[in-house]
Amino acid sequence: MRISPKLGWFLAFTAVFAAVAGYVFWGCWSSDVTFVSPDDNVVFLTAYGDILTFWRNGFVTSGRMLPTDLLWSGLLWSPLFCRELKYAVAVYCAALGMAYFLRGCGLPRLASYGAGLLLAFCGYWFTLFSAGHGGWFIWMTYGVFAFGLIDRAIKGGRMRHYLLLGLVVAWSSYYQPDLWLLFTAFTGAYFVFRAVAERPKWKSLSAGVALAALAFFLVGAPSIHQAFTGALAGREGQIEESKGSAISGGEGVSDAEARWIFATNWSMPPAETAEFFNSRVNGDTSCPFVLSINGHRGVRPYTGALGRPYKAAEGNYRQHSLYVGWVTCLLALIGVASIFVGARREATDRPAIAFFAVAAIVFWLFSMGRYCEMVYRLVYMLPFGDSIRAPVKWHHLTEFCLCVLAGFGIAALGRWLDEFSKGSGRLSLALQGALASFVLVGVLDLASEARRFCAPVDYGRAVRSGCSSQLTILPRQQFQNPQVAEAVRRGQIVSVANWLGNPDAFLVQYLKPLKHQKPMDPKPLPLTLGVISVVSALCIAAFCCKKPGWGGSPPNNRCGEG
Repeated sequence: MRISPKLGWFLAFTAVFAAVAGYVFWGCWSSDVTFVSPDDNVVFLTAYGDILTFWRNGFVTSGRMLPTDLLWSGLLWSPLFCRELKYAVAVYCAALGMAYFLRGCGLPRLASYGAGLLLAFCGYWFTLFSAGHGGWFIWMTYGVFAFGLIDRAIKGGRMRHYLLLGLVVAWSSYYQPDLWLLFTAFTGAYFVFRAVAERPKWKSLSAGVALAALAFFLVGAPSIHQAFTGALAGREGQIEESKGSAISGGEGVSDAEARWIFATNWSMPPAETAEFFNSRVNGDTSCPFVLSINGHRGVRPYTGALGRPYKAAEGNYRQHSLYVGWVTCLLALIGVASIFVGARREATDRPAIAFFAVAAIVFWLFSMGRYCEMVYRLVYMLPFGDSIRAPVKWHHLTEFCLCVLAGFGIAALGRWLDEFSKGSGRLSLALQGALASFVLVGVLDLASEARRFCAPVDYGRAVRSGCSSQLTILPRQQFQNPQVAEAVRRGQIVSVANWLGNPDAFLVQYLKPLKHQKPMDPKPLPLTLGVISVVSALCIAAFCCKKPGWGGSPPNNRCGEG
């Protein structure tokens, strides 16, 4: 059986990804062990019936259902095994979405898949698994595909691409509304950019936009309802509760200024830019659990200023890296340089390269928040801009743009190496192999950085006892407390590690018995919207599979390759 080049490249990409992801999460691939992620609490439902009830309660009260719920609910294999798998699958889909996008732009497979792997393991993009920001990973499972679908929809004119565009934008909105809003605004800007560049027929474009909007509102109805009744109300509640506290500037601050301070906490200090290409310049993490478990592996406390309270002289908090990768940054610079150095072939890429280069700079400035107040005030003035907390979130978009530019850089290097080989097949193959190895070095470098944030914990006793587990740090003197001593005797407190090697403090698991899940009463409106969403998604999938070419002829240009 002969494997086609298209399939061969896909299998090679998948194999490299699986090996690298396996390395990052090494030590966690078992039914009893998983990594520390404080915002994604470890809860062990005592039976699959409880898992099904838990999943069912979520649907009937919120209306939200995604294809990846099988992983995120723990319905496949062990819930602990699913924890590693769900994060790995999410970044795999993001990598595949990047490759899909760049192939549609006409880039070779090495550049497309290489940029996808660089994006998958990029610092802030990936290491948020250590914080447990699951909503961000659900976004990337679907959201990255929007860029490739935009190119194919505008260039090819196929209505199925518009329908799928509305579908993935809707699915990506379910659990991270603030980041979804940022990326959707960027996706919209890219759509306008491509529409102006390609100038498709107005009738086809307007019909496609209408279909995409219809798909979005039907499939995304539960998310839209939740955003206005839950997310926005919750954020307003947080702002109100924070007034008078340090996170809103303390006492004597006006409501308007308190809101600005709250929204711009976790602004990225300009000096942190050095970490884009120089890993660990300010240490690693502020998470005490990761430091306690991985301290013997050289993981260091974070010493930078990200997360520092307003006007404070010290203090910080972060649970992730900002490292983009020196290889990614170098390849991105080469991609930008190809605008000025190259022949006719590069000229077709110049508008896209310029677009993402400018966008990367803009998002870098946005991520500085209060440290670049004159610029960020523009974001703050936009609708919902004063409800988006932590400007460092914009760094996700910077990373995305830099990885796109890295893909163009790989493509440019590949062309220049082909020209240098002057038709020699062996020399060309050797040079392309060297280029692929260089990209792999960048991927492994990013994986090594991410590995430091994976702190394995054995939850076997909690699983066997049917308990939930909460990590906490206890000083030695606490063990003299009669209640604590009794909990230790009963096995409800289990030592995990010394706190940063200190024999007088311990990181422990505190086990609490779980009760069986009880069915919750459905909420009529969310449930109705959920049924509409699921039926609409199934209809879109069935229709696109049945008539893949409906609404337009196959593209006669680079869009849609491979």
